[in-house]
Amino acid sequence: MSLITVKNLSYAYEDKKVLDQVSFNINEGEIVGILGLSGSGKTTLLKILSGLLPITEGTYEIESNAAYLNGKRTSAISQELGVVFQEFNLFMHRTVLDNLALPLHLRSKKSMKECRIEAEAVLSSLGLQDQATKYPFKCSGGQQQRIAIARALILKPTVLLIDEPTSSLDVENTQKVIDILKDLHKTGLTLILITHDMAFAKALSQRVIVLDEGIIKADTIAENYFKQEA
Repeated sequence: MSLITVKNLSYAYEDKKVLDQVSFNINEGEIVGILGLSGSGKTTLLKILSGLLPITEGTYEIESNAAYLNGKRTSAISQELGVVFQEFNLFMHRTVLDNLALPLHLRSKKSMKECRIEAEAVLSSLGLQDQATKYPFKCSGGQQQRIAIARALILKPTVLLIDEPTSSLDVENTQKVIDILKDLHKTGLTLILITHDMAFAKALSQRVIVLDEGIIKADTIAENYFKQEA
């Protein structure tokens, strides 16, 4: 079943086209790596998929529902998509626990007490229970990455979109993130990885979409792609 459908998506900043007639589907349960060098258009695609940049040409649907209408994002994005940005975007003035509990409280209208209980369970599932009362700036880069993943997961998304997940991590923490994402995928979560880290993409992706100057140059099974690149 197709969860995400992008058709003939183009985008330009003033007179510079950065996405040109991009089309792809992402199916339920896939792990898709979106790869490309700096300037390939993957950052713009990330912004569109995550709801930060309205589309001007083409269509973007999540479970057959329009992601944007009249230049504004619809509830399809917030209800179905969890996003982990490269900078993590954590609330540094709130505890780790409340970084998870507050978004859930705002979305669900549950009490903060109920939300903190759910947040504790999610943190525990990612091995972060001992970080709950800390502030994010006192946590390591690897811990902050996992906190950001936990914050996305507490809203129970259908699809998890992760931007450059290894950019600030060492080898050990990169492996931890790979293991976490593999475990999440086993629960049925669909994963979209936007990355320039080929080793990370190879370790996780089932399929890769390769962008080059705003055009899809490859959309293929990951194993076949990495054999060619070897």
